[in-house]
Amino acid sequence: MNKVKLTTKKELSIYMNPVRQQLLRQLNITGIPMTPKMLADKLNISASGVQHHIKKLISLGLIELDHTEIINGITASFYKPTYVTVQIGLEKSDETAPQREALTQNLIAQVYDGFQSTKEKLLKKYENADSEFLNQWGDIVTGVLYLKEEESKELLSMISEYIRLHAIPDADRTPWEYAIILYNAKENLDD
Repeated sequence: MNKVKLTTKKELSIYMNPVRQQLLRQLNITGIPMTPKMLADKLNISASGVQHHIKKLISLGLIELDHTEIINGITASFYKPTYVTVQIGLEKSDETAPQREALTQNLIAQVYDGFQSTKEKLLKKYENADSEFLNQWGDIVTGVLYLKEEESKELLSMISEYIRLHAIPDADRTPWEYAIILYNAKENLDD
């Protein structure tokens, strides 16, 4: 999977815009190319506003034109995400570091909010279901693993490869949103 690395304050500002984040999320979760009008209807904003945000996301290489169709005599443009990994430079310590941190927290919160919303819908639909049944729809798992250096590299590699292999929509698959945080929690990393 290709990577888009956001290196400038301008690129980061384009990417951080909440409406653009919603557009990207909608395109990724829907898994089908959409017109600005379709996106506007889903997000309850104007189609012209969506078109403006799409142009900005195209400039970063995060959205591309999939195809055009003539609908009622008008040429409709259908857009899709470019299926890239976005790197926001968390390793940098510069004037945009607080923005990068806020973006990261927001992205994680979006995934959590999506999980909570889905959980509430499932609880209403299957009010007497047991936790095993509900866990097939998703779960939050926390804890501590104890890994040797080669095992940690293997785990990170397996996760990255699995994500890469499943990052493009397929008619036989449903979208699963994720936020994975793994890090070496050793108190003294110099030991």
